[in-house]
Amino acid sequence: MSPDKRDESDEGAAEVSDGGRASRPYSAGGGPVVARADPALLAALASLAAATRELVEAVVLSDAPVAELGAAAAEIGNLAARLGARRRPGPIRSRVGPADARLRLPHSPVTGEANPLAPPIRIATTPGGTARAEFALGPVYQGPPDAVHGGICAAILDSLLGAAAAAGDRPGMTAKLTLLYLRPTPLRAPLVAEAWIRGVDRRTTIVDGRILNERGELTVEATGEFSLPLRSQPHPRRGTGPVGGQPGPRRP
Repeated sequence: MSPDKRDESDEGAAEVSDGGRASRPYSAGGGPVVARADPALLAALASLAAATRELVEAVVLSDAPVAELGAAAAEIGNLAARLGARRRPGPIRSRVGPADARLRLPHSPVTGEANPLAPPIRIATTPGGTARAEFALGPVYQGPPDAVHGGICAAILDSLLGAAAAAGDRPGMTAKLTLLYLRPTPLRAPLVAEAWIRGVDRRTTIVDGRILNERGELTVEATGEFSLPLRSQPHPRRGTGPVGGQPGPRRP
């Protein structure tokens, strides 16, 4: 269950969490929520994360001699000690705005520019409850030869489906995520991920999504159910039925 649901936006490639409808954001831990993160700090962290992504790919693909690898490991160890000398209690979480309870999570492992584990993915949403992202993934995310690891696809779709739910005013945490892998998702190729709200009831929002390769072929389909913890639930809405609607016909 993901603790950071969420309304993800392409603004600053940051993730917005907890939908903003709860009186207090739900979190499974982490640092304190700040009213506004220092833009200069976020920019510096994003720059550091980008450089670290290059380092991670270099480590994955390096064919340097053993002695060189050992020397590099020692240098990286020194850098880790230098950066770790002062630590926050957890990743940065900041308010979207003074009157907005939603959170930005620049250290999200999917969308966070300040997290070197994140690609990062930029997600655009609409008020109708849809979300879309265009991206490509490199060798760091490889599972089968020349294909994206299935767990990476799952993480991206989990974030995308949660963003669609929050964009449709139905924020929540992942209660269930079902995936169907239809064909390999290629590395180093343009990919499109889409999500849309299929239906709602009093507590649960059902969201569908998919990843398409550069030929428009489905590689992964997903369905997620999102619910707020009882302590954070807004007044329930009655009725069921589509909210956002599917963005287009299913492609082969």
